[in-house]
Amino acid sequence: MADNEKTPMSIEAASKWSGYSKPYLYKLIHEGKIPYHKPDSSRQGKVILCKEELAAFIFGKRIATKKEIAEQAEQVG
Repeated sequence: MADNEKTPMSIEAASKWSGYSKPYLYKLIHEGKIPYHKPDSSRQGKVILCKEELAAFIFGKRIATKKEIAEQAEQVG
């Protein structure tokens, strides 16, 4: 993904888009679980999230349905 394809989001916008609370997003940032950007170091606490990176975190671990697992087992066997 090129930098010009990234969609910047404030914590407020990311919270509304993802459904995660702002404190939970800050917790994920603090724990190093989601990447973030600090565009202006003089503004303490100001962070920007990338919508695509946040989506990758949210949708990163998909759990297959029982039907999908059965279909994959049939294809292998």
